[in-house]
Amino acid sequence: MNYFKVLIFLFTSLAHAVSTVAVLEVVPSGDMSLKLSKYYNLTDELWTIAGNTLSQRNYTILTRDNILSMLPPDSEEAKCLAKSCAVDIGRAIGAEYVMQGFVNEFGGMLILTVELYESISGHLLGSFVTESVNVMGLLKAIRDKAPDLFARINSKATEQKPEPESVISLVEEVDSELDNKLGQKIDTQIESVEKKGNASFWVALGFDLVGVGLVAYGFVKNAEAKDLHYDYWNLPRASSQDEFDRLWEKADDARSMRNKLYIVGSLVLATGIGVHICF
Repeated sequence: MNYFKVLIFLFTSLAHAVSTVAVLEVVPSGDMSLKLSKYYNLTDELWTIAGNTLSQRNYTILTRDNILSMLPPDSEEAKCLAKSCAVDIGRAIGAEYVMQGFVNEFGGMLILTVELYESISGHLLGSFVTESVNVMGLLKAIRDKAPDLFARINSKATEQKPEPESVISLVEEVDSELDNKLGQKIDTQIESVEKKGNASFWVALGFDLVGVGLVAYGFVKNAEAKDLHYDYWNLPRASSQDEFDRLWEKADDARSMRNKLYIVGSLVLATGIGVHICF
């Protein structure tokens, strides 16, 4: 029953991918006439905390510059960026999570609202509201409260992805169930094939080897895509647009090849297992 173990582990591995978190600018709310540049430090602080809270190997943190480079200049999303239309922007750039911040003024106090959304569903994962007489007070509040907000992304990912121990337990449970129901039948068929020297056994074995090889190469391309993805978002801002485009294209090609290898390899491996069972 090792073939079934292999399939379960392969499809579990497909679930692991780099997630993207977009951190939008903190902007004045409504008709406030305050300068946007006054709040750059607040946005930078959110970006820094996101990088410190989330693993760089599992998450890509996007800033305004990154987002602008991914949106057509005249698109609705690009125009919306100034207003921080969080969910729409997150969906447009393929970010799983997006954070936005607004500053309002009331009673002589500055009021900061920070919200974290899951882009696909549009659900609000968390938010906080703080007030201060000046920007420095808002900056301190971000340092106190933003880490807990970003930690909700880790909690969300943990809910969606089983721990390694759970995966192993699931594999053992499924394997035991398959052993009880199908083990005797498959073992009998394999013994019959070996005794008769049936060519189907060798055909199935060929499918198995080719399928495992394709999937293994898919893992290699997956690692390559992660490295290129990481290099892209860590290019110095002074880099040329050609350098950004070249790295993005390489990362995209690696991801595309990885997906094709996973799909074709799994189908070939499943075909080999089917031949084993049927013949």
